[in-house]
Amino acid sequence: MGINATHFVRKNRGRLLVSAILVMVLCWQWGSALGIEVKASLAQLLIERAWQQKLAAPNLRVAPWPWADTQPVARLQWVDSAGRVQRDLFVLAGGHGEALAFGPGLLDGSVASGARVIGGHRDTHFGFLRELKRGDTLRWQGEDGVWRSYTISQYSIADASREQLWIEPSADTLWLVTCYPFDALVPRGALRYVVRADRSWQHQAPLGRYQARL
Repeated sequence: MGINATHFVRKNRGRLLVSAILVMVLCWQWGSALGIEVKASLAQLLIERAWQQKLAAPNLRVAPWPWADTQPVARLQWVDSAGRVQRDLFVLAGGHGEALAFGPGLLDGSVASGARVIGGHRDTHFGFLRELKRGDTLRWQGEDGVWRSYTISQYSIADASREQLWIEPSADTLWLVTCYPFDALVPRGALRYVVRADRSWQHQAPLGRYQARL
């Protein structure tokens, strides 16, 4: 007798979620390379599930797992010239350690309808920044569920120990920030790779008052 996989998943969704969380707990305890890979894969499934719940109830805090101190706040996609999605990432709240371990983080002080600063690790989620070019498209889905398109207008390298990122808070822009160089052997250097993307229907806004920490 055949088994309807879709029916099975729907009927046992709660059990599957509990099982996934239990496996994540075991992976945290294992600490092995295999455990890290399994943990990362399961974490993305739980984050995606939390994001769908967030879209249904934007005003609620939806943690992807019970002990998480962050939640998904947006979805970010890199789309190539043929319209194919090359990267699909869930953006988490905050730029602290746990958030950045599982995805890019929306830095505190970002404006919901204006400038948003997103940080990510160069060797995982934001490694693709080295491939971005002027004119490429980024798509952003906020908690309202609406997709908005942005065009990459500039990229630069900044020294976080000497420079600050000055942003006009009312400008509808995305700022993607990661450590640099991408292939650095020593972590936690002072250099940052910064990519700016402007809302596709507007001209580049002038730099202004909002000061973001790199």
